[in-house]
Amino acid sequence: TLLVVRPMKICAQIIGIIVLARLLKEVDGKGEISDLESLAKTDAMYTALLKEINSTFHKRPLLAEKNAEFEKNFQTVLVALNLSMYEIATKIDVYTDFTVYNQIRLELEREIFKKLQVAERLQKMENLMPTCRIFFANQQVQLIGSFSQSNLMKLEILNHPGPECENVEVQKIFIAPTSSTARPDNYDTEILKVLAKYRTRPWGKKTYRDFDEKIWNLFMAINSEEQTFKKNALAAFKKYDEDRAILDKALAHRIAEFEKQIPHETNPCRVDLIRLKKELGRAMFETTQKKHNSLVATNYVKTCLNNQIKLFLAMNDLTL
Repeated sequence: TLLVVRPMKICAQIIGIIVLARLLKEVDGKGEISDLESLAKTDAMYTALLKEINSTFHKRPLLAEKNAEFEKNFQTVLVALNLSMYEIATKIDVYTDFTVYNQIRLELEREIFKKLQVAERLQKMENLMPTCRIFFANQQVQLIGSFSQSNLMKLEILNHPGPECENVEVQKIFIAPTSSTARPDNYDTEILKVLAKYRTRPWGKKTYRDFDEKIWNLFMAINSEEQTFKKNALAAFKKYDEDRAILDKALAHRIAEFEKQIPHETNPCRVDLIRLKKELGRAMFETTQKKHNSLVATNYVKTCLNNQIKLFLAMNDLTL
């Protein structure tokens, strides 16, 4: 294997040198090296960023110790650190992919912690329905186990609610009190719960314009005296948030499908699929309509080689 790999590496370096030589412009017989200097600076910057990742995660975080997906992504960083500056494009891709993966991992783990806290608090309540007590006990085991699993599995577990114990009216999971007096709906309490849940935006994205516009209506409602306005604002946001969560889950599945397919493709198909996968990732922060359009556009794009026309149309649709 060594005898095969070494000549290939030397050939890659020779090709890189030839490409760089073509970038040099002849001025009065002297080579213009501005392009080479620019390349060196860019390489130095991304090498420093990769080294920072290495120093940060050299001793694996407790939650990532047994995470095979994290380890796989981290190993690509270590490999990229040994690349020459002629392979800067690969370094940039590795840095971008690891950063996006890790950002999503951290945000999913924050959501898991929140869900664990809710389950723990509910378990302590004496009047919790027996079936829901069992459900939340099992959920805690699943959530704790998900820390060592892939981002896709984390997302699956987070978006796999119990139909009788989650996403239902709170009073339905508790044993009814003996008093038959009906309590009025408290929209302020429900709105405050939503605002507390989303102190940070989904995926930890600071700028998420569509989400911010929707949740702003809840801020307006909490300061209003009109109960009808509060009721309608809460219902509208819950419907939006439910649709958003379903679409985000579907986008994550589609990205995972592309990630499995990409290694089996050859250029230029592989490059196109990588670009399309990144477009799907960006759709996570778009409106629900654009999320839907992205999914529809890529619905039949399973392999680049057999779907050249569909891939071309899908990429055009995503840029609209």
